Amino acid sequence: MEKESRVENGSPDKSLEMKKKYLEILNKTYPKMTPKDAEYFAEIMRGDGLGKFKATFNLWGLLFGWLYLLYRRATIEAMGVLIISMLFFYISPIGAIILNSVLGGFFYHFLYLNKFARDLEVCGEFNPDIECMKRKAKPSLLYPIGALFLFGLVAFIELYPVIAGGGKQ
Repeated sequence: MEKESRVENGSPDKSLEMKKKYLEILNKTYPKMTPKDAEYFAEIMRGDGLGKFKATFNLWGLLFGWLYLLYRRATIEAMGVLIISMLFFYISPIGAIILNSVLGGFFYHFLYLNKFARDLEVCGEFNPDIECMKRKAKPSLLYPIGALFLFGLVAFIELYPVIAGGGKQ
């Protein structure tokens, strides 16, 4: 049987070469990557820069769920986790919190690699601008603070009649 790094015609597999290139770019651009994170990313990254759906562990993702994904600027993934958690909230509020933590904590690396692949498309897939990738990978507290402010504003608007009316309806 052929090795995984070869295709049927015997030429080197482009997928393996691209994976190495993408891992190198990720190592240069991911802020404060721990050795464990690098190991997880190498384990689940495919040749197209996306992740294989496999559970890995991230403590911050477990503790903060979709807010940590927002901090890492993975906005689409964060909204997906939030929507799934909110839909599950109608079944079980405690279960929704647990689901949010599990999705953010055990699938963080997979979700981040999807964001990484989108960043590659914007910054140049085959020869990406490293400075552009660093700007896109730089964490920001603005996103989670903005989301929490928006949730607080919606809660205030919804509760204002109860607060202003003294709780009478």
